[in-house]
Amino acid sequence: MRIFPFALLAGLASTGAYAADVVEEAPPAPVVQEAPIFSWTGGYIGIQGGGLWSHSSFNESDTGLFSDNFNGGLLGGYAGYNYQAGAWVFGIEGDFNGVWNDETFNVGGFDVDIGTDYLASVRGRVGYAIDRTLLFATAGVAFTQMSADADLFNGVSLNANKNFTGWTVGAGAEYAFTNNWIGRLEYRFYDFGNSSLDNFGDVDLHTNTVTAGIAYKF
Repeated sequence: MRIFPFALLAGLASTGAYAADVVEEAPPAPVVQEAPIFSWTGGYIGIQGGGLWSHSSFNESDTGLFSDNFNGGLLGGYAGYNYQAGAWVFGIEGDFNGVWNDETFNVGGFDVDIGTDYLASVRGRVGYAIDRTLLFATAGVAFTQMSADADLFNGVSLNANKNFTGWTVGAGAEYAFTNNWIGRLEYRFYDFGNSSLDNFGDVDLHTNTVTAGIAYKF
């Protein structure tokens, strides 16, 4: 009858050895997927609006006629394409804006109404991307049309309008709220140089704009 205790002890010993051999493995750590970095490559189209501040100087036969500011607002659209290489973004863009900035000045006793009708440009762009934020500079060729009307005497008036070509340079920032919608703030300076405006002599025109826009990226 002594075999039973020995068998019991042998069974307990083997059970303990088996339990010691079992190593409980920790569950694998969950895989954390990083959010993909936003890509600025692609085409886009947007709308924008803002304010503009223009300064013009009129000269006739090298005699100063008058010089003054005429300010207002603009509303228009823009479209372009970006290509991203690393953190650098290169692109081309065009925009066209309707302008409301007519002002009436009294010159020599006559009322003269002056304003520009539109503002457009075709530009290159270069920027530096910090994920969804893009800081950029832009420069290119610019276009506008100036109109001038003067009421003289006995119903006589002088009217003129002319398209001017110049250059523009500026800078701004964009932020991609989603993979498709991109907001923008931008400042630009325009210089249309000195050109002749029929019946009003030579005109020197400069314009500054500050705009905000929203674009859809394809």
